[in-house]
Amino acid sequence: MPLFDRYIAVDWSAANTPKRGKDSIWIGELGPEGRVPSQNPPTRHAAMAEIAARLLAARGRGERTMLGFDFVFGYPRGGATAISAATGLSDTSPLVGDFEPGRRQNRSSGAILGEKAMRATLEWQGRGGPQPPWLQLWSALAGTVVDSADNSSNRFQLAEAINLRLADGPHFWGHPHQHSYAALHPKRPPSAYAAIPERRMAEHYVRSAQPVWKLTGVGSVGSQAMLGIARLAALRTDPRFAADIAVWPFETSFADDLSRPIIITEIYPSLFPVSAADGLPRDRAQVEVTTTRFAELDRAGLLQTFLNPPTELTADQRAILIAEEGWIAGAGHQALLAQLRSAA
Repeated sequence: MPLFDRYIAVDWSAANTPKRGKDSIWIGELGPEGRVPSQNPPTRHAAMAEIAARLLAARGRGERTMLGFDFVFGYPRGGATAISAATGLSDTSPLVGDFEPGRRQNRSSGAILGEKAMRATLEWQGRGGPQPPWLQLWSALAGTVVDSADNSSNRFQLAEAINLRLADGPHFWGHPHQHSYAALHPKRPPSAYAAIPERRMAEHYVRSAQPVWKLTGVGSVGSQAMLGIARLAALRTDPRFAADIAVWPFETSFADDLSRPIIITEIYPSLFPVSAADGLPRDRAQVEVTTTRFAELDRAGLLQTFLNPPTELTADQRAILIAEEGWIAGAGHQALLAQLRSAA
Protein backbone atom coordinates (compact mmCIF):
# COMPACT_ATOMS: atom_id res chain seq x y z
CA MET A 1 0.00 0.00 0.00
CA PRO A 2 1.45 3.42 -0.95
CA LEU A 3 2.57 5.75 1.82
CA PHE A 4 0.89 8.78 0.23
CA ASP A 5 -2.10 9.67 -1.92
CA ARG A 6 -0.85 13.01 -3.17
CA TYR A 7 2.57 14.41 -4.10
CA ILE A 8 3.36 18.12 -4.31
CA ALA A 9 6.74 19.52 -5.37
CA VAL A 10 7.67 23.19 -5.09
CA ASP A 11 10.45 24.88 -7.01
CA TRP A 12 11.23 27.83 -4.75
CA SER A 13 12.53 31.31 -5.53
CA ALA A 14 14.16 34.13 -3.56
CA ALA A 15 13.27 36.77 -6.17
CA ASN A 16 12.98 40.25 -4.70
CA THR A 17 10.04 41.26 -6.90
CA PRO A 18 6.96 39.37 -8.17
CA LYS A 19 8.00 37.03 -10.96
CA ARG A 20 6.55 34.35 -13.23
CA GLY A 21 8.09 32.05 -15.83
CA LYS A 22 11.76 31.10 -15.76
CA ASP A 23 13.50 31.06 -12.36
CA SER A 24 10.32 31.61 -10.39
CA ILE A 25 8.10 29.52 -8.12
CA TRP A 26 6.41 26.48 -9.64
CA ILE A 27 4.06 24.08 -7.87
CA GLY A 28 3.61 20.61 -9.35
CA GLU A 29 1.02 18.18 -8.04
CA LEU A 30 -0.02 14.61 -8.70
CA GLY A 31 -3.00 13.01 -6.98
CA PRO A 32 -5.34 10.03 -7.35
CA GLU A 33 -7.13 11.95 -10.09
CA GLY A 34 -3.91 12.40 -12.06
CA ARG A 35 -1.85 15.48 -12.89
CA VAL A 36 -3.14 18.71 -11.36
CA PRO A 37 -2.37 21.79 -13.52
CA SER A 38 0.92 23.28 -12.36
CA GLN A 39 0.77 26.74 -10.84
CA ASN A 40 3.24 29.62 -11.11
CA PRO A 41 2.41 32.08 -8.30
CA PRO A 42 4.31 35.39 -8.60
CA THR A 43 5.28 35.71 -4.93
CA ARG A 44 6.22 33.53 -1.97
CA HIS A 45 3.20 34.89 -0.09
CA ALA A 46 0.85 33.78 -2.87
CA ALA A 47 2.62 30.42 -3.15
CA MET A 48 2.20 29.59 0.53
CA ALA A 49 -1.48 30.57 0.41
CA GLU A 50 -1.95 28.25 -2.58
CA ILE A 51 -0.08 25.41 -0.87
CA ALA A 52 -2.10 25.79 2.33
CA ALA A 53 -5.33 25.66 0.34
CA ARG A 54 -4.21 22.48 -1.41
CA LEU A 55 -3.21 20.84 1.86
CA LEU A 56 -6.55 21.71 3.46
CA ALA A 57 -8.42 20.29 0.47
CA ALA A 58 -6.38 17.09 0.58
CA ARG A 59 -6.96 16.69 4.29
CA GLY A 60 -10.68 17.21 3.76
CA ARG A 61 -10.63 14.25 1.38
CA GLY A 62 -8.77 12.14 3.93
CA GLU A 63 -5.61 12.03 1.80
CA ARG A 64 -1.98 11.77 2.86
CA THR A 65 0.35 14.28 1.21
CA MET A 66 4.09 14.33 0.56
CA LEU A 67 5.10 17.98 0.14
CA GLY A 68 8.60 18.70 -1.15
CA PHE A 69 10.53 21.98 -1.35
CA ASP A 70 13.79 22.38 -3.26
CA PHE A 71 15.75 24.30 -0.65
CA VAL A 72 17.94 23.31 2.27
CA PHE A 73 16.13 22.64 5.57
CA GLY A 74 19.21 22.80 7.82
CA TYR A 75 22.77 24.10 8.08
CA PRO A 76 26.05 22.18 8.50
CA ARG A 77 26.87 20.81 11.95
CA GLY A 78 27.02 23.62 14.53
CA GLY A 79 25.41 26.18 12.24
CA ALA A 80 21.95 25.99 13.77
CA THR A 81 23.16 26.80 17.29
CA ALA A 82 25.49 29.57 16.12
CA ILE A 83 22.89 31.24 13.91
CA SER A 84 20.20 30.96 16.57
CA ALA A 85 22.50 32.61 19.08
CA ALA A 86 23.59 35.25 16.58
CA THR A 87 20.02 36.31 15.88
CA GLY A 88 19.79 37.94 19.30
CA LEU A 89 18.31 35.12 21.39
CA SER A 90 21.05 35.63 23.96
CA ASP A 91 22.17 38.27 26.41
CA THR A 92 23.89 40.27 23.68
CA SER A 93 22.27 43.17 21.86
CA PRO A 94 19.47 42.34 19.40
CA LEU A 95 20.49 41.38 15.90
CA VAL A 96 17.78 43.23 14.02
CA GLY A 97 15.81 46.35 14.69
CA ASP A 98 18.49 49.04 14.95
CA PHE A 99 20.75 47.23 12.49
CA GLU A 100 21.74 49.37 9.51
CA PRO A 101 22.79 47.57 6.30
CA GLY A 102 26.41 48.24 5.43
CA ARG A 103 27.25 49.91 8.74
CA ARG A 104 30.58 48.70 10.13
CA GLN A 105 30.32 47.21 13.59
CA ASN A 106 32.76 45.81 16.13
CA ARG A 107 32.44 42.09 15.45
CA SER A 108 34.43 40.97 18.48
CA SER A 109 31.99 42.56 20.91
CA GLY A 110 29.08 40.54 19.56
CA ALA A 111 30.74 37.33 18.41
CA ILE A 112 29.09 34.18 19.64
CA LEU A 113 31.74 31.92 21.15
CA GLY A 114 31.56 28.32 22.35
CA GLU A 115 30.13 28.49 25.89
CA LYS A 116 28.27 31.70 25.14
CA ALA A 117 26.56 30.03 22.19
CA MET A 118 25.57 27.13 24.42
CA ARG A 119 24.11 29.50 27.01
CA ALA A 120 22.13 31.21 24.28
CA THR A 121 20.89 27.85 23.07
CA LEU A 122 19.79 26.82 26.56
CA GLU A 123 18.11 30.19 27.06
CA TRP A 124 16.19 29.68 23.84
CA GLN A 125 15.28 26.13 24.81
CA GLY A 126 13.82 27.49 28.04
CA ARG A 127 11.22 29.43 26.10
CA GLY A 128 8.43 26.90 25.72
CA GLY A 129 10.46 23.77 26.35
CA PRO A 130 13.52 22.09 24.87
CA GLN A 131 14.05 22.51 21.16
CA PRO A 132 16.48 20.57 18.97
CA PRO A 133 18.96 22.67 16.98
CA TRP A 134 16.98 22.53 13.72
CA LEU A 135 13.90 23.93 15.44
CA GLN A 136 15.95 26.63 17.16
CA LEU A 137 17.15 27.64 13.70
CA TRP A 138 13.66 27.61 12.19
CA SER A 139 12.26 29.64 15.07
CA ALA A 140 15.14 32.11 14.91
CA LEU A 141 14.75 32.70 11.17
CA ALA A 142 10.98 32.96 11.51
CA GLY A 143 11.55 35.74 14.03
CA THR A 144 14.14 37.72 12.07
CA VAL A 145 13.40 37.23 8.37
CA VAL A 146 11.28 39.98 6.83
CA ASP A 147 9.62 38.63 3.68
CA SER A 148 6.89 40.95 2.45
CA ALA A 149 3.86 40.15 0.32
CA ASP A 150 5.52 41.94 -2.63
CA ASN A 151 8.57 39.61 -2.40
CA SER A 152 10.93 42.21 -0.92
CA SER A 153 13.04 40.79 1.91
CA ASN A 154 15.87 41.56 4.31
CA ARG A 155 17.90 38.45 3.49
CA PHE A 156 21.17 40.23 2.66
CA GLN A 157 20.97 42.54 5.68
CA LEU A 158 20.19 39.57 7.91
CA ALA A 159 23.05 37.51 6.48
CA GLU A 160 25.46 40.39 7.07
CA ALA A 161 24.23 40.82 10.63
CA ILE A 162 24.72 37.12 11.36
CA ASN A 163 28.18 37.24 9.80
CA LEU A 164 29.14 40.02 12.19
CA ARG A 165 28.40 37.80 15.17
CA LEU A 166 29.88 34.48 14.10
CA ALA A 167 33.10 33.81 15.99
CA ASP A 168 34.56 31.87 13.05
CA GLY A 169 34.17 34.89 10.77
CA PRO A 170 31.69 35.52 7.94
CA HIS A 171 30.11 32.39 6.47
CA PHE A 172 27.37 33.83 4.26
CA TRP A 173 28.52 35.36 1.00
CA GLY A 174 27.17 36.76 -2.25
CA HIS A 175 25.03 39.83 -2.91
CA PRO A 176 23.80 41.95 -5.85
CA HIS A 177 26.69 43.77 -7.52
CA GLN A 178 25.00 47.15 -7.10
CA HIS A 179 25.00 46.81 -3.30
CA SER A 180 27.83 46.91 -0.78
CA TYR A 181 27.96 45.40 2.71
CA ALA A 182 30.63 45.64 5.39
CA ALA A 183 30.44 41.98 6.44
CA LEU A 184 28.83 40.27 3.45
CA HIS A 185 31.30 39.82 0.63
CA PRO A 186 30.56 39.09 -3.04
CA LYS A 187 32.88 36.08 -3.09
CA ARG A 188 33.44 33.06 -0.86
CA PRO A 189 35.41 33.98 2.29
CA PRO A 190 38.72 32.08 2.11
CA SER A 191 39.28 31.65 5.85
CA ALA A 192 35.88 30.52 7.12
CA TYR A 193 34.39 27.08 7.78
CA ALA A 194 36.94 25.81 10.31
CA ALA A 195 34.45 25.39 13.15
CA ILE A 196 31.22 25.21 11.16
CA PRO A 197 31.68 23.22 7.93
CA GLU A 198 30.91 24.69 4.53
CA ARG A 199 28.79 21.73 3.46
CA ARG A 200 26.34 19.35 5.07
CA MET A 201 26.85 15.62 4.90
CA ALA A 202 24.13 15.40 2.24
CA GLU A 203 26.14 17.59 -0.13
CA HIS A 204 28.98 15.06 -0.08
CA TYR A 205 26.55 12.63 -1.71
CA VAL A 206 25.01 15.18 -4.09
CA ARG A 207 28.10 16.99 -5.32
CA SER A 208 26.23 19.39 -7.59
CA ALA A 209 24.30 20.86 -4.65
CA GLN A 210 25.63 24.26 -3.60
CA PRO A 211 26.54 25.18 0.01
CA VAL A 212 23.81 26.94 1.97
CA TRP A 213 26.10 29.91 2.72
CA LYS A 214 26.09 31.00 -0.94
CA LEU A 215 23.32 33.58 -1.36
CA THR A 216 23.59 34.51 -5.04
CA GLY A 217 25.02 33.16 -8.27
CA VAL A 218 24.56 30.05 -10.37
CA GLY A 219 22.96 27.23 -8.39
CA SER A 220 22.87 29.23 -5.15
CA VAL A 221 20.44 28.05 -2.47
CA GLY A 222 21.31 30.26 0.51
CA SER A 223 18.69 32.94 -0.05
CA GLN A 224 16.03 30.36 -0.90
CA ALA A 225 16.81 28.46 2.29
CA MET A 226 16.73 31.51 4.55
CA LEU A 227 13.39 32.74 3.20
CA GLY A 228 11.95 29.25 2.73
CA ILE A 229 12.70 28.03 6.24
CA ALA A 230 10.95 31.09 7.68
CA ARG A 231 7.89 30.34 5.53
CA LEU A 232 7.85 26.66 6.49
CA ALA A 233 8.16 27.55 10.17
CA ALA A 234 4.94 29.55 9.80
CA LEU A 235 3.22 26.70 7.94
CA ARG A 236 4.29 24.18 10.55
CA THR A 237 2.72 26.26 13.34
CA ASP A 238 -0.42 27.23 11.39
CA PRO A 239 -3.33 26.36 13.73
CA ARG A 240 -5.38 25.11 10.77
CA PHE A 241 -3.08 22.10 10.53
CA ALA A 242 -2.67 21.41 14.26
CA ALA A 243 -0.66 18.17 14.56
CA ASP A 244 -1.03 17.18 10.89
CA ILE A 245 2.45 18.24 9.74
CA ALA A 246 5.80 16.52 10.30
CA VAL A 247 9.08 17.83 8.88
CA TRP A 248 11.30 15.12 7.41
CA PRO A 249 13.76 13.90 8.60
CA PHE A 250 13.74 15.90 11.84
CA GLU A 251 10.32 14.89 13.17
CA THR A 252 10.06 11.54 11.39
CA SER A 253 13.48 10.07 12.22
CA PHE A 254 13.87 9.66 8.47
CA ALA A 255 11.28 7.04 7.46
CA ASP A 256 10.73 5.57 10.93
CA ASP A 257 7.54 7.52 11.61
CA LEU A 258 5.61 8.83 8.61
CA SER A 259 2.27 8.64 10.41
CA ARG A 260 1.23 12.28 10.10
CA PRO A 261 -0.92 13.09 7.06
CA ILE A 262 1.41 15.84 5.75
CA ILE A 263 5.13 15.12 5.45
CA ILE A 264 7.32 18.04 4.36
CA THR A 265 10.54 16.95 2.67
CA GLU A 266 13.67 18.54 1.26
CA ILE A 267 13.95 17.65 -2.40
CA TYR A 268 16.54 18.14 -5.13
CA PRO A 269 14.73 17.87 -8.48
CA SER A 270 18.00 17.62 -10.41
CA LEU A 271 18.29 14.04 -9.12
CA PHE A 272 15.67 13.17 -11.74
CA PRO A 273 16.44 13.65 -15.45
CA VAL A 274 14.13 15.99 -17.34
CA SER A 275 13.73 15.66 -21.08
CA ALA A 276 13.35 18.77 -23.21
CA ALA A 277 9.79 20.04 -22.99
CA ASP A 278 8.45 22.14 -25.84
CA GLY A 279 8.10 25.68 -24.60
CA LEU A 280 7.85 24.67 -20.94
CA PRO A 281 10.04 26.34 -18.31
CA ARG A 282 12.53 23.83 -16.95
CA ASP A 283 11.38 24.55 -13.39
CA ARG A 284 7.85 23.48 -14.26
CA ALA A 285 9.08 20.32 -15.96
CA GLN A 286 11.20 19.47 -12.93
CA VAL A 287 8.39 19.68 -10.37
CA GLU A 288 6.14 17.61 -12.60
CA VAL A 289 8.79 14.93 -13.12
CA THR A 290 9.63 14.93 -9.41
CA THR A 291 6.04 14.24 -8.37
CA THR A 292 5.80 11.50 -11.00
CA ARG A 293 8.97 9.80 -9.74
CA PHE A 294 7.85 9.95 -6.10
CA ALA A 295 4.53 8.38 -7.05
CA GLU A 296 6.31 5.65 -9.02
CA LEU A 297 8.63 4.89 -6.12
CA ASP A 298 5.69 4.77 -3.74
CA ARG A 299 3.67 2.39 -5.89
CA ALA A 300 6.73 0.15 -6.19
CA GLY A 301 7.19 0.08 -2.41
CA LEU A 302 10.54 1.89 -2.65
CA LEU A 303 9.72 5.37 -1.35
CA GLN A 304 10.42 4.43 2.26
CA THR A 305 13.93 3.35 1.24
CA PHE A 306 14.31 6.61 -0.68
CA LEU A 307 13.46 8.56 2.48
CA ASN A 308 16.11 6.81 4.56
CA PRO A 309 19.82 7.76 4.59
CA PRO A 310 22.53 5.51 3.16
CA THR A 311 23.18 2.46 5.32
CA GLU A 312 26.89 3.27 5.67
CA LEU A 313 26.21 6.30 7.86
CA THR A 314 27.01 5.75 11.52
CA ALA A 315 24.52 6.17 14.36
CA ASP A 316 26.27 9.38 15.39
CA GLN A 317 26.07 10.79 11.88
CA ARG A 318 22.41 9.90 11.62
CA ALA A 319 21.77 11.64 14.94
CA ILE A 320 23.39 14.84 13.63
CA LEU A 321 21.25 14.72 10.50
CA ILE A 322 18.05 14.36 12.54
CA ALA A 323 19.06 17.00 15.09
CA GLU A 324 20.20 19.76 12.77
CA GLU A 325 21.51 19.14 9.25
CA GLY A 326 18.59 17.45 7.54
CA TRP A 327 18.95 15.47 4.32
CA ILE A 328 18.03 15.46 0.64
CA ALA A 329 15.39 12.88 -0.23
CA GLY A 330 17.15 10.18 -2.25
CA ALA A 331 20.73 11.29 -1.54
CA GLY A 332 23.09 8.32 -1.37
CA HIS A 333 20.75 5.91 -3.17
CA GLN A 334 22.76 5.80 -6.38
CA ALA A 335 21.51 2.39 -7.53
CA LEU A 336 17.89 3.39 -7.09
CA LEU A 337 18.47 6.69 -8.87
CA ALA A 338 20.20 4.89 -11.74
CA GLN A 339 17.22 2.58 -11.99
CA LEU A 340 14.90 5.58 -12.24
CA ARG A 341 17.07 7.20 -14.90
CA SER A 342 17.15 4.08 -17.03
CA ALA A 343 13.37 3.78 -16.82
CA ALA A 344 12.79 7.46 -17.68
